[in-house]
Amino acid sequence: MPEPRQRLLFTDEIVGFEKDLIHLHDGSVRAVVATSSLNFNAMAPEQQARTIRAYRDLLHADSGPLQIYVRVQRLRPDRAAPDDEPEPTEFGNRREYLAALTASFIGTHLAEMPVFSREVFIVLASRPNARTRLRTIVYRFSRRASDEPRVALEQGIPLEHRIEILIEQLRLMGIRGRRMRSAELRTLFDGLYGRRAEQGGDRRITFQHRVGSLELEGRWYASLVVERYPGEEVAAGWLLPFLGFKGELHLAIHVVPLATDRTLDFLSRKIRDLRADQIVSSEAASVEANAFTTLPDAVEMHQSLARNEEKSFALALYLTVGADSPAALRQQLTALQACCRRMMLRVGQPYFQMRQALLASWPLACDELRREQLVHTGAVASLLPWLQEDLADGAGHYWGHNRETGGLVVFDPFDETRFPNANIAVLAHSGAGKSYAAATLILSGHTRGVGAILLDPEAEYGGLVEGLGGTYLSLAAGSGHAINALDLVRERDQESPFDQLSDIIDLIALMCGGLDAVERAQVEMAIRAIVFSPDRVAVLADVWSALRLAHPASRAAAVLERWVTGDLGRLFSAPTNVDLSAEVVGFNLRDLKEEVVPPASLLLASWLWSVLRRDRRPRHLLIDEAGLLLEQEPIRRFLVRLARRIRKYQGSLILVSQNPGDFFETKDG
Repeated sequence: MPEPRQRLLFTDEIVGFEKDLIHLHDGSVRAVVATSSLNFNAMAPEQQARTIRAYRDLLHADSGPLQIYVRVQRLRPDRAAPDDEPEPTEFGNRREYLAALTASFIGTHLAEMPVFSREVFIVLASRPNARTRLRTIVYRFSRRASDEPRVALEQGIPLEHRIEILIEQLRLMGIRGRRMRSAELRTLFDGLYGRRAEQGGDRRITFQHRVGSLELEGRWYASLVVERYPGEEVAAGWLLPFLGFKGELHLAIHVVPLATDRTLDFLSRKIRDLRADQIVSSEAASVEANAFTTLPDAVEMHQSLARNEEKSFALALYLTVGADSPAALRQQLTALQACCRRMMLRVGQPYFQMRQALLASWPLACDELRREQLVHTGAVASLLPWLQEDLADGAGHYWGHNRETGGLVVFDPFDETRFPNANIAVLAHSGAGKSYAAATLILSGHTRGVGAILLDPEAEYGGLVEGLGGTYLSLAAGSGHAINALDLVRERDQESPFDQLSDIIDLIALMCGGLDAVERAQVEMAIRAIVFSPDRVAVLADVWSALRLAHPASRAAAVLERWVTGDLGRLFSAPTNVDLSAEVVGFNLRDLKEEVVPPASLLLASWLWSVLRRDRRPRHLLIDEAGLLLEQEPIRRFLVRLARRIRKYQGSLILVSQNPGDFFETKDG
């Protein structure tokens, strides 16, 4: 049961929160689904079309009233920014100091430069009594006030089932939906009503009505009602100016599905009246400006409903701005009205219904204003609110600045509620700062306890690695460092045991300039004969010896000899002597000869992949100039497999390249 009346939480609207539901005083309940962001505007046209189709299916699948609630608000730092920068002596180690320094920088920036975040919620309403409730949300088709046909659609589907359907439809759109829990709902409405914990839970909160505005707990609000929508056909995404509003904005889209047969009956009468009006106006030589557009629109909607191509809905759109003072509120309201004019929207202020308008703008699915208009599915689908990826979190990796807002870009790539994996591609032309951007990610991740392993072909990250207290190793012939390629197959991977053997064969193929089918079989037999020998630690030279002994005339054995003797042998055919215990490890590949870079890179990546599987913790694996390596088919296959599986081992693959075509022009791009 909801909380009793003597423990009133807010105002006359909400009784309490229980079982992840909002209990209202009229006996009805509400469920709220929080949604992830979606960068609809950046999608390819075919992807946009698929998203719109999925959104239409969502509207057709739901059987009751729903509200789409969009909140735009200024992002505040998690903690107040200190007056002075932190000092290194205040912290026990350098990582803590760098973390405090980064937090101070982000907090100061958020305090000085407004950064706004967008959140989208969907509210589903249930009705305790269908007949009574239907009369309160009925769309007024009839001209006679006493005759209110019940046209609101009611199929009696339980609220819990509607939530499951909604989340599944959102998934098909590429959006993650999550039902908000009771504690989250309480926090949400605490913030909306301005209720602070220190004020107590039973204190009455009331609205103070003003001329053209409303005051609530020291904050001022003004609302607008959309009375007319753009007269021309608009594409999905036309709500974008609202999402970029520089201020507190509450946008509510109330959607009520209507019974098609009742809507067709109303449209038939409306078309008849419009045709009669058109005839009379023509005879009087006075035709209204919209007379030639209203009738065709009504006929088109009637035909699409009759063909069952569209559904009918009652749609209402409300906008509310908030500010700290009446003067600031007037500025915000003026800016919002100007935005509406640019979008060809006619809006009005409900001067004597500001409280009802504010509540209609909040995620309560309560529309007491009922400024509804009859629309079809296509019109509702054009109000898609998931248009841009929101990249302004209070905590996470620091990525840089947002070119559109000027604010910081801060988010956590390991957040599984937002991203399917933590893989990152850094693509830009030469000199654009790719390495600097990648180094920023490594530094920011280090301050948050995320390790890093770097493959550095141009020796650009040495200062960063050493500055973070990491290990920077130079791999080259005669450097003294070695990695045993056969370590890969000694530690068997239970999930893909054959991939490791294939990696060794691919490595030898790179060294030998390719292997035909016969040579691959010969190399595989030699590896199997050597690698599981208990006598000693096998190295690549042992494979060469076994191959030469079994096939003296083998071309592969003749070429492989160069790689297992001399300086190359000390690099590729010796027991591993590299220590990865440091949090940040970099491998300098600059001194490698050009022909050695592909085999060395594949060996390093394969060996590091085995390390990531063995020691599972959040880590970045950065490969710079990855485009050059993708020219080699074995490396490309390995990176594809690595990108798909590294998430399971808490890893993140970062690929840096100056040529996007290296990725997108391949079948696995």
